[in-house]
Amino acid sequence: MQRINDALRMEIMINASAADPLRILHALGGYYECPKDDTGKRKGPLVGYAGKDEIGLQMVGDIYANCACFEQYPHLLKSFAERIRRMLRAAEIDPEVFCAAPMGGLAFATMLASVFEVRYSFMEKSVSALATATSREQSELVFKRHTIHSDEGVVIVEDVANNFSTTAQMIEIIKSMGGHVQAIVCLLNRSLKYDDHYVTPDGKKIPVIALVRKEIHQWKQSDPEVADDIAAGNVILKPKDHWGDLMRAMASNDS
Repeated sequence: MQRINDALRMEIMINASAADPLRILHALGGYYECPKDDTGKRKGPLVGYAGKDEIGLQMVGDIYANCACFEQYPHLLKSFAERIRRMLRAAEIDPEVFCAAPMGGLAFATMLASVFEVRYSFMEKSVSALATATSREQSELVFKRHTIHSDEGVVIVEDVANNFSTTAQMIEIIKSMGGHVQAIVCLLNRSLKYDDHYVTPDGKKIPVIALVRKEIHQWKQSDPEVADDIAAGNVILKPKDHWGDLMRAMASNDS
């Protein structure tokens, strides 16, 4: 990750309410897109995602948005929170508490709660299975420090939303405590399935309020689109742990 440059800082100060978050993320060194040659052959590694296939292997793809970069710049999160505030107001959603998903949602949920002057809460992960060479650790969500009160209106906050598996767990936990989920807020919604609403198993439609909506494709490790790269070991399953390698792969292939 790199320092924010003077030109970008000036743009944000002048027009913070309209600056493109993904452009900012790219400038911060927090956006990876696998470089390819003219034939489409990958010249950099695939990246692993949190989602898994039916046999427990991580899904993989060409793009990774490392929104953790934003956490280092509270003034950016404040600008993003103000935008989300306007979007929630337009949807006539009046939250009582912002509940963060670990870990990416914590900083943004804190800023949203500050902007709205309401309560903040978050869930934590309790590890149930350790990571292996082909998959991430498995865990379950629990409340340790905070809680949700009966009849409380809750907005769930994530940094990046995709398969909504974490979201589904959070909804059930909040429901079991007597709260009701009003909306799901995220910096980036990259889902191929859910656009402006998430549909629960019982058919309830919950609004998805995303600062950025961008579909990002993903594959099973056995899919033909990625099988050769997987066989060659051209994949980084934990992108944040090897972020420097990904940035160097992009830089070395810049034309």
